Amino acid sequence: MSGLSSDLFAEIMIFDESVPETDRNRIHQALDDIEHHGDRFHKRVSRFIRSSDLNVYLGTAKNVGGSGSVRLADQWGARRAVGSGGLAMFDAAAYVRLNIARETIDTGGQRGIEGTFVHEGKHAMDFAMMLATFSSAAEEKIFNPTAFQRELSAHLTSAFYLRLRGGEYAEEGIGLGLLEVRQGELSVSTSGIRKRLAQNYGLTPETPGRTLDTASFPRIRPAGKRWFGLF
Repeated sequence: MSGLSSDLFAEIMIFDESVPETDRNRIHQALDDIEHHGDRFHKRVSRFIRSSDLNVYLGTAKNVGGSGSVRLADQWGARRAVGSGGLAMFDAAAYVRLNIARETIDTGGQRGIEGTFVHEGKHAMDFAMMLATFSSAAEEKIFNPTAFQRELSAHLTSAFYLRLRGGEYAEEGIGLGLLEVRQGELSVSTSGIRKRLAQNYGLTPETPGRTLDTASFPRIRPAGKRWFGLF
């Protein structure tokens, strides 16, 4: 990516005041690398992070809930926007916050930042898509995946990226059970991912966890669905 493009994204991308300039530069570099080394979908994730109204926040691992996480930044605002209808996915990102841990940047380095933004970026897209489809009030368009579906998708997104990146990234993927060597070839391990989801998250097809609309309070409801008679 050219310097001009990076400068343009630097002006568009929204950072919370918790993210100092040096870390913003490292995040931009990680997103540059994701777009350079990733596949078409990884590029889409990176560009969503950079050019939507998504807010990026930096905090301790304890506050963030691990190396990174995603949550609604304004639950009531999101409910009102969904209730008004016609919410586009990129506009819906204004109600979503991607969190990265201070420890991820300090100890994980660029590999840690890239991995976190690939994985959590997919989650952020899920939140924005859920809000956008709920605002359409069209039942057949509703996007509301379970926790198992969300984590499986995000882990697969990460696995394909680590495989493409190779080297120490691939080694990390093997160590996490996301990748495996089969017949001398590096491959994504769907069985390893499912095992990780079951052991680390308690998520299986039989125990899929909550749907995305219940991941925050108040619960997000499709446009036209009233809640305590308010909207």
